[in-house]
Amino acid sequence: MRAIAIILVIIGHISYLGFTATVYRKLIYSFHIPLFFFVSGLSLSFTKYKGLDLKETLKKRFLRIYLPFLIWAVLLVLPIISLESIPNILYGTHESLLHVNSHSSLWYLPVLFISTILLDLLLYWIKNKTKLKTYYFLIPVLIVAILFSVPPIQPFLNNLPLGINIVPMALFFILLGHSYQNEYNKKKPSIFISLPIIIALSAVVYYFGVNNDVDYVLMAENRYGNIFYFLMTAISGIVICLLLAFSIERYIKPLKKPMQIIGENTFIIFVLHKYPLTLINELFTLDPAIYFSNWIIVPAYLITALAICLPLSLFIRKNLPMLAGAQEIKNLKDH
Repeated sequence: MRAIAIILVIIGHISYLGFTATVYRKLIYSFHIPLFFFVSGLSLSFTKYKGLDLKETLKKRFLRIYLPFLIWAVLLVLPIISLESIPNILYGTHESLLHVNSHSSLWYLPVLFISTILLDLLLYWIKNKTKLKTYYFLIPVLIVAILFSVPPIQPFLNNLPLGINIVPMALFFILLGHSYQNEYNKKKPSIFISLPIIIALSAVVYYFGVNNDVDYVLMAENRYGNIFYFLMTAISGIVICLLLAFSIERYIKPLKKPMQIIGENTFIIFVLHKYPLTLINELFTLDPAIYFSNWIIVPAYLITALAICLPLSLFIRKNLPMLAGAQEIKNLKDH
């Protein structure tokens, strides 16, 4: 699932180079970041919530999510760093990072940081104070997310520090992933069940994605267009990717190991992938789109970006795990 999510992110960013048609970009952006948050909820570890130590939890989230964000945001702006850069980086939004020419996609990490802490606290309260199921809270969280996103309210909440205005929508998809976490490793549907569902949901994504009344969804700026259309494409896209992941694991064995390696290294690939894409593009003296179709250009850029980022990720995870959010934390239980 992580591998599929990062591949979609890379393809979405190839569109900035002008090599993917507008409709493809619109469709990918309609669900690829919700998918990333869903996968985070599906795969991130959470506490057992009995005797939760809030200080421990905050330390864990800070060291594994927010600290790597700060380090990378500074490293990637070092050549042109100024006194203005630090407050903008600490502000931690898509717009503030763009303002100092840092990696604007890093907005995802502060939002993930806040959202996972909120989910820890919510799950602690659920486990210790109530007998309710986790998924009961999906609808209340979604209602808050919609309220944060509708036109009458949205303008007053734009560009809040650390993407707080995006957190309710992110929390919804993380909670959705967490609610499904226990089901993920159970019996997977066969291809005969998966294929018709994938086809039907692809039609849903295409219809609602193309007809959404926005150029393209940009979760980084809490921009969803028609909120119903957005939710239809986001949830349908997530289900499609789930079924694709199951099918690859079960029926396309040669892809299983490469996808697993990509999935284990999504953090660094996410941080660095824009740079090889830009470099590859600048190395062309002529516009390749004149000579090649998207069906050749996009896979070529994707494979090249992965080929550059994967060795870097393996090196960083081994030698500088703090930069990958993968460091061992002394005296802290790894929940």
